[in-house]
Amino acid sequence: MARKKEVITSNNETDSSNFIPADESITEKLGEAFEKIISRDYGYTRAPKPYMTPFGIQHLDALLGGGIVSSAPVVLSSTPETGKSTFAFQFSKQFQLHYPNSIIVYLDVEGAGNTSNNTSSRIEIFCIDQKRFRYEPIMIDIYGFFHMVETLVNIKKQFEDKLQKEFKIMIIWDSIAATSCSKINDADDPNRIIGVKARQLSFCIEKYAPILAYNRITFLTIDQVRANIQMEGPYVAKEKSVGTWNDYKAASSVVAFNHKVSQWLYLSRKTAITPNDGMGISGWYLNITTEKNKNAPSQESVMCVFDKRTGLHKFWSEYTFLSEMTRSELKYFKEEKNLPYPLSIKKSGPQIYLEFIDPVTKNSNYCSEKMYRKNAYDKYLNDENFRNAFDYVMSTAVEQRITSGLFQLKTCGLLQSINTSSVDEDIITHEDITTHEDITTHEDMATHEKLEDEIEYEPVFKD
Repeated sequence: MARKKEVITSNNETDSSNFIPADESITEKLGEAFEKIISRDYGYTRAPKPYMTPFGIQHLDALLGGGIVSSAPVVLSSTPETGKSTFAFQFSKQFQLHYPNSIIVYLDVEGAGNTSNNTSSRIEIFCIDQKRFRYEPIMIDIYGFFHMVETLVNIKKQFEDKLQKEFKIMIIWDSIAATSCSKINDADDPNRIIGVKARQLSFCIEKYAPILAYNRITFLTIDQVRANIQMEGPYVAKEKSVGTWNDYKAASSVVAFNHKVSQWLYLSRKTAITPNDGMGISGWYLNITTEKNKNAPSQESVMCVFDKRTGLHKFWSEYTFLSEMTRSELKYFKEEKNLPYPLSIKKSGPQIYLEFIDPVTKNSNYCSEKMYRKNAYDKYLNDENFRNAFDYVMSTAVEQRITSGLFQLKTCGLLQSINTSSVDEDIITHEDITTHEDITTHEDMATHEKLEDEIEYEPVFKD
């Protein structure tokens, strides 16, 4: 009878928990080894770094973390007739100004079949270069839309490979809600297509998101909102989810899509503005909230001034920021005297003036002459000294109140030290935002104790 072969096993695994900790220098060597392996075996999976395109309004760009980002979906949501499409056209002009090597494709599913000439007038109003702007009102479904995107990106790659030159591409999708599922034409019963669009959108965004990332496509999408019906039952999520705003919810509230979104802006229309208000425009105050933002702390908002003909007004939007607390500041600080940096537009009876407070010395280094608010924009256009001062004060206020103010509250965990229990953000209206004469700094804030001594502000205002 043959002997049974004896199988000998050995355990080569080591128990590193019994070793002494490695020195920092050796640990760095291990990190270098990881980097070499990742670059060698998985380097092809690295997408190029996205780029930011500023909108051109300082406090809005700061809220966004620098501007609108490329390489992933950016969503605009609001109720009807709030300004989403105008926002997209206005940003198109900024995109062209920043990148002479850019092409914009505006795919308007919602506007297909519309006989209005709004598109032509918007192109003229914003002085958009039509040679680098393609407006296409099309009837297309979800699969057809993403197939078109893939085709356009492939053409871009062919041009770049042949010419060895880069092109900046922005695609605007107007709108997600208006784009149907691919089975709509064959359906004779709505029950047969319930949930199909959501599944197709989830599939397409997972499939085509890498194309946006690898080719650094700026992908601006417009979505609608619908009533937020509160469901009851043991399986209903209780926590707030992305894309829910009080009584409204994103029309295309698809989890896979929500996760892929890089920036999500909710536009909320506030108090109406008429030419009699002294700004010379017809429009409304527009509160812009970062529902989601991977480039800066989200769930914060700023107020802008929206002209229904020309879009966001740069001067009056920035003027509003310098003269009034934002909704986020009202939520955290309650009163102006608690702000980490004071408001820069002050009142003197019926007139206003611009004042610069040095963040280091806390001294007043500049005061403009007094004027009526209705004359402020003309003075900004015609007085170079005032314009330079206004722009500089604005940049400092944005740095102190947003970047080093609101954002630091979150990143440094200081929100717990601020009592906000008595402030309901959802009931704050533009009429609640007032300007006070009594202005002090919030010196107890840990992040505003002291700035570097070498920072100089005074020379900007010297003759």
